Amino acid sequence: MKALKIWSLMIAVLFAASSCESSDQPTPPAAGVEKIVNEWKLVEWGGADVKFTVYIDFNEDGTYEMYQQVYDLSFEKFSGAYAISGDIVSGTYTNGDMWKSDYKVSLDSEGKILTMVSQEDAPVTGVYEATTIPEDVKVEGEANTRSLEVTPFL
Repeated sequence: MKALKIWSLMIAVLFAASSCESSDQPTPPAAGVEKIVNEWKLVEWGGADVKFTVYIDFNEDGTYEMYQQVYDLSFEKFSGAYAISGDIVSGTYTNGDMWKSDYKVSLDSEGKILTMVSQEDAPVTGVYEATTIPEDVKVEGEANTRSLEVTPFL
């Protein structure tokens, strides 16, 4: 009888452990993080107002377009794919290169301010405001689509 109880207990433990195995399902985003699907303008980087311009458009299909006027007087367009796991967003550029960091993301209660904190040894915080990317920026960026010969912002 004692052996039966031990076997029953072992089977119950094994069953419980097998039901806790990770699945292939991605971690659901933290509450509200799925709302990063929007157009954003960088307004603060590392605690200071920015002296350059970066727009990013996160699309529902997991793609993005980024228009930056950082190293040049004209806007440059970069694009690729992003993924959210919990409250971490990671991305790749069209050529397969990874962003230089993953970012912990959060939104204000109104969904108008996106904060992205780089996951590096010395984290940097970027603050973005919801906006509409001007059409002239998109047109200029399309004309200057880069194959990563210029360093992308993210």
